[in-house]
Amino acid sequence: MEAKMLEQVQEVISLSGIPKHLAEKIKAIPAKPGIYQMKDIYGNIMYIGKSKTLKSRVKSYFSTQEKSNKIERMVFHIHDIDYIVTDTHLEAQMLECALIKKLKPIYNSQFKNDQNYRYLKIENYNKLKPVKVISERENTDCFGPYRNKKILLNLEKLFQNIYPLSKHGNTYRFTYKILPEAVEKDTFEENKQCLTKILLKQECMLQFLSEIENKMKLAASEFQFETASIYKDLLYHINYLYDVSIKKSEKLNLQKILMGEKIENGYKLFYILREKIVFKKKYKEITKEAIEEFLTQAKKAEDNISEATNEKSDLDFQYILHTEMQDTASKSILFLDNEYDVEAFTNELRKL
Repeated sequence: MEAKMLEQVQEVISLSGIPKHLAEKIKAIPAKPGIYQMKDIYGNIMYIGKSKTLKSRVKSYFSTQEKSNKIERMVFHIHDIDYIVTDTHLEAQMLECALIKKLKPIYNSQFKNDQNYRYLKIENYNKLKPVKVISERENTDCFGPYRNKKILLNLEKLFQNIYPLSKHGNTYRFTYKILPEAVEKDTFEENKQCLTKILLKQECMLQFLSEIENKMKLAASEFQFETASIYKDLLYHINYLYDVSIKKSEKLNLQKILMGEKIENGYKLFYILREKIVFKKKYKEITKEAIEEFLTQAKKAEDNISEATNEKSDLDFQYILHTEMQDTASKSILFLDNEYDVEAFTNELRKL
């Protein structure tokens, strides 16, 4: 009782400098997952955010802690706050992403500019430039899209300085050069095939990463610290490609996945196909029979999946889904391959 009273007093103090109508609005916001919308005096949505705990997140904007100039300006213009409660943080993130893309609020930066995402294209023949960053997909030698344009532009320069690149046994041969080396057409074609496999196949990319790391360590041991630093940059940039394309696709692309999460009043199941949530349902109690029924319903829902795609826009939703799937402490995940154990999944879900 005393703890609750203390919490109420602290809330009154923390909201004391806020206009009364906003303070009352914030008091009514629940401590649940969802999204919030900051509105100006004209009803325009200035900012959309998400949180696992809406109440504390919204209150934080009005704390006395130092904020960036951008946030200070936004808070000054907040006249109203709307919110939508979701069952899970995953759904809050998905909703936030969809609304930002649709409404493009002035103070949001992430998600609304997916047209700026870029592709990495292997050139057909260019003596000095093996890869090029482009804005739209062109052909089969085009990889992406990728969200980080800066990393791609850096890679474009780095590849110029390590060509020629060739495969020998289980390793790769390349050397960093200060000035790009002109490559003849026959050599370029061999190198192109080599680079294509690196960007497509997990085994090849991991071998390439291993060789970059070996060269970095060798350069450092010989006190060539500038060269070691360049290999370190190359390692970081190639690891980015691995993490957001090959590594991610190994888990999600073309696979059918069942994901379950414990929520406030039960459990939430998600059926994932081709990196999209195609069916979801909430249960008060979870049983093996309930999950089997869910899977039957979910497989019927596959027929209603739209084939229309926008791979740049889809990339953000895929990123959210992939990130959430890595949080195995709060979720149970079952890959629906030829053999899967629903009972084991059920027991694991109950333990969350």
